[in-house]
Amino acid sequence: NHPPAFVTMGCPGSKANDVVPSGPPAVAAQDPYLLEVVTADAKPTTSLKIYSAHGLRSADLVGNKSDVYVEVEIEGKSDSKVTTAVVTGTASKKEGAGENDKSSIDVNLQFVGELKGYVAGDKILFTVKDKDFLMSDDSLGKATVTEGG
Repeated sequence: NHPPAFVTMGCPGSKANDVVPSGPPAVAAQDPYLLEVVTADAKPTTSLKIYSAHGLRSADLVGNKSDVYVEVEIEGKSDSKVTTAVVTGTASKKEGAGENDKSSIDVNLQFVGELKGYVAGDKILFTVKDKDFLMSDDSLGKATVTEGG
């Protein structure tokens, strides 16, 4: 078993703009908007916890909102995909933000699930999306977690 991997990212230019892993699996950020905490064990079925997403942009055309959810899957194993529930967030400026700072969205996802078919060395792909009911969903960010990589 591995200790939890903590992934903390924020908006570009914010104080929390980098990935901070606590140990294996290592984390590679591809987009600086994403997840707060992810836990994974090295078992054929991997436990997964996603607590929140933060620093997200507003993607809806009306209302300064995003209907946020996260898709998680093992690269090359599309049958492993799990999806969180959709949580609506409204963009706002953070306390103490400057006049020129942009508003962003933070949501609590509180998701617990399992990834089936995980083996050591697999890449776990996280995609944060905005659910659109009349058009295709918007991508809000991505990250990849790889054991020891």
